[in-house]
Amino acid sequence: MAAGKILIILGALLTILGTYVFALFLFFAGVVGSGLGFAMNLFDIIALDPSLLGIDAIIFYIMVVIFAIWLVSGILQLVGLKSRIVGIIFSLFPLGVGIMFLLVFYTTILGPISGLFTLFTIGEHFGSFFPILVDIGGGTGLGAFFLVGGGALGLIGSILPRD
Repeated sequence: MAAGKILIILGALLTILGTYVFALFLFFAGVVGSGLGFAMNLFDIIALDPSLLGIDAIIFYIMVVIFAIWLVSGILQLVGLKSRIVGIIFSLFPLGVGIMFLLVFYTTILGPISGLFTLFTIGEHFGSFFPILVDIGGGTGLGAFFLVGGGALGLIGSILPRD
């Protein structure tokens, strides 16, 4: 198997693990943020009034769309085995979301938008098991780093030539 295909598969697996299995951040004891939280609360989030949050509606709905695409990006990265452009596009979403989560926790660049990340991704646990929190420091979970790594590997694998 070509190196590009292996990197795409590894990138997709890391993206899926970072989205659904591992927590992105610790909000407070027993409550973490993950892709599962966003998936479970998606319809409630869409029904929110952005003006109550003090955020422009256009930015709010753009973030909702980016996060919704992020939920399916791990699976669609595997389509990159056949189509380069699909692999590149759907590798950019977890890479971007992962970088945004790291910026939220280690800088103040995103400003008031930072609250959206917490609001979007906080959700329940499944039997107190999922998502698994591996705290890296500063409240950041291993899932955020898996997203960055999965997006980067998928992007590199999609760019490499096919055999």
